[in-house]
Amino acid sequence: MRVLPIITKVLIVFLIFLQYNAFGQNATPYSIGNTYKIHSKILKEDRSYILELPSSYKTSKAKYPILVLLDGEISYHSHSGILKQMTEGRQIPEMIIVAITNVDRVRDYTPTNYLTNLNGSSAVDNHKTSGGSAEFLKFMEEELLPKIEKTYRTSAFKTLVGISHGGLLVGSAFLSKETSFNAFVSMDPSFWWDNQYLIKQLENTDLNQIKDKRIYVSTADKFENFDRIPHVFTTNINSQENFNTTLKNKGFSPNQVAFEYFKEENHWTVALISLYQGMQFIYKGLKMKNAQESTLEEIITYYKTYYNGEFLPPENEINAIGYYHLKNDIKKALPFFKLNVSNYPTSSNAFDSLGEVYMGSGDKEKALKNYKESLRLNPKNANAKKIIEQLSAKKNN
Repeated sequence: MRVLPIITKVLIVFLIFLQYNAFGQNATPYSIGNTYKIHSKILKEDRSYILELPSSYKTSKAKYPILVLLDGEISYHSHSGILKQMTEGRQIPEMIIVAITNVDRVRDYTPTNYLTNLNGSSAVDNHKTSGGSAEFLKFMEEELLPKIEKTYRTSAFKTLVGISHGGLLVGSAFLSKETSFNAFVSMDPSFWWDNQYLIKQLENTDLNQIKDKRIYVSTADKFENFDRIPHVFTTNINSQENFNTTLKNKGFSPNQVAFEYFKEENHWTVALISLYQGMQFIYKGLKMKNAQESTLEEIITYYKTYYNGEFLPPENEINAIGYYHLKNDIKKALPFFKLNVSNYPTSSNAFDSLGEVYMGSGDKEKALKNYKESLRLNPKNANAKKIIEQLSAKKNN
């Protein structure tokens, strides 16, 4: 019962996205990302990727987490739309999206040279280039990500997202000692590959190597539309369940691993809902529970502890808590607004709110100073302009 409303939300988002595209047929083309090329010495070839910056990037000095999306030429548009909707709904933070397009996905996404299909038949032709995921991971870590980090303002928090063979690569990255990724969304992954090679690798992995990472794994089970024998797909589901069970048996924290089963979705339709649910899980700790009842020191400590301290207390949450306390105790409220100004020095709203608190406390000089800064940051702030004129008139009289 719980899944149906979520599916509806995701489909609505996707339909809205398609609707915008339809309107665009008679208008100026609308671009949400730019394509770039990088020459890889590791892979010995040129690689392309689509890069999308957060909407606030040009007006902010903040650093942003990175999300790397595999199969970019297929998944970028739909996935970007969902991520944008979640960002605007304050479910996840703004992030830099890097969608890598394919050259040879079998080669890049698989850990071993394995010449057998899921159903046990020969795959000599289809899998002949398989087994290059270690090199592809090295390309991301040593060439692509350093280029992104050098060019743009990035935080150290990174998420890797992929489906099918791409989900297999996500699993390989999760177990890698060298990875700089912190979070992983593996959607209906091909963990069946090479007699569940990845699960065997997981069994021999030191828990300390992965204990600070977060991973979400989804699986699909509706195969009526496939011509192939449905029971073959249970092999894939079993491998995914084995992955989850092995993690739990090793004592991996339930707060850092999620396994979700979508019985009514198939291998192709599970991606959108998996992205939505996966990102919800990855960032579920971004909003502190009972923050309104917590002290400022407790809130600061919480955000220094979670996500390796990569995220500041959300501006809108701190602002709301400040106004909550402002109703009863202006002295208790003031530090919350000061924190926002300190953490978000380019936010017009943060200075506007702090100016309001100083006005309420009778400190008109500090109120004027903060309202002026708010107006400087946002010349369209009519409220700040009005109060500045009032305070300046009183000061001159």
